[in-house]
Formats: sequence, structure tokens, C-alpha cells
Amino acid sequence: MLELKSVVRCFILAWMISFSFIWALQGAPRPATLILKNGDRFGGRFLGYNENKGLVWQHESVKGEMRVIAIEAARLQLAAVSVTNSISNSARVHFTNGDELAISLSDLNPEVLTVETWFAGKLKVQREYLKWLIPGGDGGILYSGPEGIRGWGAALMGVILGDDGIEVGGIVVNEVMPESPAFKSGMQIGDIVTHINGKAFQDRAAMIRHVKGHKVGDKLKVKVMRGDAPKELEVGLAALHWRFENGALVTNSVGSMIGRELKWPKQSDLSFDFVWGNMPAMDVIICADKVREYNAMNGYKIRIYQNYAHLYRNTSPDGVSYNATSLGTATLRWPSSRKVKVRLLVDKKKATVSMLLDGKLVKTWRDANGFVGGGGALGFNPQLAGKMEISSIQLKGWNGQIPNSGNALSVVAGRVDQIQFSNGDNLSGSIVSIKDDNVSVKTPFAEVPVPMGKVSAIVFAGSNGGGEKKVSGAQFVLGGIGRITGNMIEWNEQKVRIKSPLFGDIEVDPAVITSIVFR
Repeated sequence: MLELKSVVRCFILAWMISFSFIWALQGAPRPATLILKNGDRFGGRFLGYNENKGLVWQHESVKGEMRVIAIEAARLQLAAVSVTNSISNSARVHFTNGDELAISLSDLNPEVLTVETWFAGKLKVQREYLKWLIPGGDGGILYSGPEGIRGWGAALMGVILGDDGIEVGGIVVNEVMPESPAFKSGMQIGDIVTHINGKAFQDRAAMIRHVKGHKVGDKLKVKVMRGDAPKELEVGLAALHWRFENGALVTNSVGSMIGRELKWPKQSDLSFDFVWGNMPAMDVIICADKVREYNAMNGYKIRIYQNYAHLYRNTSPDGVSYNATSLGTATLRWPSSRKVKVRLLVDKKKATVSMLLDGKLVKTWRDANGFVGGGGALGFNPQLAGKMEISSIQLKGWNGQIPNSGNALSVVAGRVDQIQFSNGDNLSGSIVSIKDDNVSVKTPFAEVPVPMGKVSAIVFAGSNGGGEKKVSGAQFVLGGIGRITGNMIEWNEQKVRIKSPLFGDIEVDPAVITSIVFR
């Protein structure tokens, strides 16, 4: 626990000085971590920002709200928030100042690019600030999180179960973990669980699935037989092997699976940040027809272990027995930072799964027997003890185009615009317009109409040397969408006002911002 004196000394904090300012910035607090320029870190909940008052903060050890002088901040890391995106992105645009966005392309003329976004409405930018554009941007966001441990099936009683069946009359408790919910309820070794919330159980696997279908904090009425005497216990479920810290699902244990149901489109883009301490060892279950089921399911399991990734095809005709078929192995090279962005591209029609690490394509697997993913379950199952973290999970629609090993283009900015086609051909000229999925290019011999579906990249003519023009201001990282540079004017529960050198004064949905790097 931090003492008030150290808080004031280290983080240059002061009590809020007016009720009107508190009211203006109150709303749903957002878990966050603030890193100062001197290296200090401060956890808590971010409430908002005002140019005159600074960053408004809340910490469990300090009564009331606090504020932090903005010039002392280096980085603000925010917990992800679930958002729904109804606008599909049709392109990814990179700007001359280093900003980049996935957008819905509306119109480009010789002066201005106009785009539609779900997080900031309609945006306009002068054409001279465009560096390159890649058609086929990220699709609409279907899930973004996690927001907490609830909903991931991490809820446990804290027992190890033994014999089961009709002869036993239920499921035998072989072990009760110290300080677990079962221990606190009075459950003992040798108890036979017969009912949970009035429902009879005689199968161990069915009971486990039933319990994990509840949420952390839920209370169960558990009937047990202790010798010849029936007893009823109230067990409040808790997360014993997984926890939620700074926007991440964190585990230190092996073999404790969590998961949830998602709505996967036919072409899906799943991404998450993966951090490990000693060694990467995690099974990722995708498109399964059972939530938090490790083997007896119809779906796919990607085993990330040490220096390889292995894809398994799991089928289960009766929900109990199962067949697991190997679809191949990919050799991996992990970054020294022990953190990587994992991206899985799933095409149900083509029955393919592609894996990218930090934007580089590792492997595309194809299931020759057709896609067997019968549901929408996503699961994580650690395979070794040691700290591992999963964060910034996003599921989006995907346009079906598998990117190459990076963002680098085979053409560079010159005196004229350049178009690179999917078949490798190039066309130079002046882009007159982009509209209605067509690009019009003026060349020395004619004005050529080109369908955007045949274009893999557009590189715009260099402006003032064509180099990246770094600008001052904070960099706002938009989860799964890109980044914008600018000065933050205000942050409240409805909007974030940013003064951007590209777009001017804009208002951004706070939910899309996952971090801010102050400069």
C-alpha cells in the first residue's frame, strides 16, 4: 500500500480542488497503469483529463480523486473495453508523420482524402500527408477485451475430484485446496458431491463443465454425502489459477483452461498479445463447439510451445471420445522482449488457418478434410508452470487476403503515384480519384480505371523529400486500428478531444484508445 506522502512525492499528485471538476470527469473509471518519465509506475483507475487540471486518477489507497501533472507522464496503459464496430474497414493508410489507420475509404480527389470511421466519424486529410495505402483493411471489431476475469470460466471450487458414477452415488472429493472456496465452505476430503443448485451429478467431467460455466463470485448450493449424512454447503466460486492484472489475463499454473464463446465470421482475424516469463507454452483453442473443453470438441488447437507452433484438428462424435489429427508444425523464433503479437487468420470456406507473429507470416495450415470448427469457442490452456499473460484480444472480420512478412512495399515513393497489382505488375501515374471501389489513374497515354480488388498497394508521390515527418504531441494507440498523433485537449466518459496535425480538432470514442505515449 502506498502512503499519501510517497504518492505526493513520487507522482506530483494533489487533491481535486472543486466539486464541479469532479462532476465533469466522473463516469465509469477505467483500470490503467501510468508510467512517469522518471520510471515510476502507478496503478489505479483513469477518470479523465483536462488541460488545466491534468490527468485525473483514482487509487484504492488514497481517498477521493487525484490529479497528475501531464508533463510528468510518459505512458498511460489502459485496460481494453469491449466495443462493437458496425463499419467494415476497406483500407489501411499510412501518413507522412508516421500515423496509421484502418479506415473505410469514402473518397479521394486531388486535394483531400475523406474516410468514414466508427470511432471518430468522418475524417478528412490533405492528400499531401498520404504516404501509402493498402486496400483490404481490418474488418469490423466483433470482440475487444478482456475487461476482467468474469466470463472466461475461471471460476473454481478448489477441489480435486476422484471416482464417480451410479455406484458411487456422485463424485468423490479427493482433495480440498487450502484457502479455496470449497475449504472455506467446510467441504472435506471424502465428501461425495450429489447435487449443485438442485441438479444431480454423477459424472465428473459434466460437473466440472457445469461449475466452470459460472462466473467468479457466483455462489453455488452444493449437496454432499458425508458418510451417511447429507449436508448442504454454499460455495462462492473464485479464480484460483488465473487473475486479471493491468488489462491482462495472467496465470502461473499449468493445465487450467479458460475460454468464452465468440461470434466468428466466415473469414476471421483473431489477435492477442502474448507475454511469458520463462518459456512460451500455451494451447489456443479456436472455433470449438464447446467452451473450456480441451479435447472432446470439434475445432482446432494451436499449441505454442518453446520454439514451435503445432496445429491439431480435434473431432468428437459423441462429446466424450475424440480424435486429434496433426496438421503440421511451424518453427518459431521468439523476440528477446518475451512479448509478441499473435494473429490468427481463419478462412472457414478454404479451411485454412494462418499464423502471424508481430505482423510476419509464420505458416498457413490447410485442413484437407474441410473446416471442422463447429462453434465459436476461444480458449487458452497453459502447458507449463510460469507466468504468462494474454491481453489486447480482438476478433474482427477479415477480407481473406493473407499479408506478406511485413508492411514493407516493393515500391518506394517517387515523383509520381505508383500502383502495385496483386499479380506483381506496377503502374505509374497520377491518381485522379478513388471512389466506389475503383481507382482512376492518369498516365501519359490515357486515364486508366482500375478495380480496387486488383490493387495490392498504392504509394503516393513523395512530398518535400518524401520522408517521415515526425511531429510533437502524444501518440494515441487505437487497439487493432492504428495510431494518431496529436495534443489531448479533453477526456471524459463520452469523448476524447484531440488536436491532430493531420485531421484538425477531432473527437474520438474513448473505448478505442488502449494506450497513450506522451512526448
